[in-house]
Amino acid sequence: MSSQTINGFVLPEPSRATRLISRKSRGSCRGTAVLYLGSHRQIVVYESLLELMCILLIISRGDVIDVWDQPPAIHFSRPDGSHHEHTPDYLVELADGTRFAVAVKPIEQVNRRDFDIELSYVAACMPQSYADGLVLMSEADFTRAQALNAQRYHEFNKTPDALADQALAAVIDQQNEPTTLELLVEQVGLAGRGFRAAFRAIIEGRLRQVAHGKIGLQTLVTAEGTA
Repeated sequence: MSSQTINGFVLPEPSRATRLISRKSRGSCRGTAVLYLGSHRQIVVYESLLELMCILLIISRGDVIDVWDQPPAIHFSRPDGSHHEHTPDYLVELADGTRFAVAVKPIEQVNRRDFDIELSYVAACMPQSYADGLVLMSEADFTRAQALNAQRYHEFNKTPDALADQALAAVIDQQNEPTTLELLVEQVGLAGRGFRAAFRAIIEGRLRQVAHGKIGLQTLVTAEGTA
């Protein structure tokens, strides 16, 4: 992958979707998003808000280096001998070289259509060179709080702030007891920049959220590794 630069601005990598999606739909949200994957940016298309939420959750793990939206179709056979093809929503590559295909479906459709069984036929026929595994994701796999946290992390990650990160790290080094995010941000002394740095630190594992839930000023946190 190579990025183009215009007047000092690094353009995101274009979508590599192999299947065109209709941008018009009465029943779902469709569009494009720019993913921030380490040192490069990648445009992806999505056909529903659920697809967007799932990929934001996936990249928030921090070790995703590439996302291929609507990758090439996988040809598979059903037990009755009929031949079909399935196009995953995403093909994700991690920093350690692991690749996994992702199929996103609302849980109602999974249950009504036995889509998990259908996907097992796809996985059985998927070449090893295509991916190391095939994952099914639905809204049953995450909470509303996790989705909101992933969405905010995506927004905060658009503008790296090394100074705020360094100031936060200095404060974290002095923390021995759990404290609220509000008090931590006050000690950092950079107002909103400090909050965004602390938010990123929680998602990236440099701060530990004591109780699961939506991250806010009253969220109780502790330095990672602190008992």
